[in-house]
Amino acid sequence: MEKGITTRFNILATIALWAISFVFALTNYEVGSTHESNALIDMYIDSLIVKTILLLATWIASALVLSKLFNEIWNRLFSDIFNVRQINFSESYAFSILMTWALLS
Repeated sequence: MEKGITTRFNILATIALWAISFVFALTNYEVGSTHESNALIDMYIDSLIVKTILLLATWIASALVLSKLFNEIWNRLFSDIFNVRQINFSESYAFSILMTWALLS
């Protein structure tokens, strides 16, 4: 069994975190709320499916950008200062997703 963090691992971990977040959102959703949202996405897009796809695409894009940024900072700064090994993109993605989920939970 391979010990490294692979793309397959990242995909499965991301799906697992989405599932956990989805279950959490479903259990905490207020049914019958009369509160109207003033968010731009709610004002311009009526379809729930389009909103969901747009928000997932935004989430994935931000995760990829932040992972690349973390990868570059780690490899250019931390690996030199603290004399640690450099990391690849899959490892930076896994770490970024894990830390984002931990901080936002």
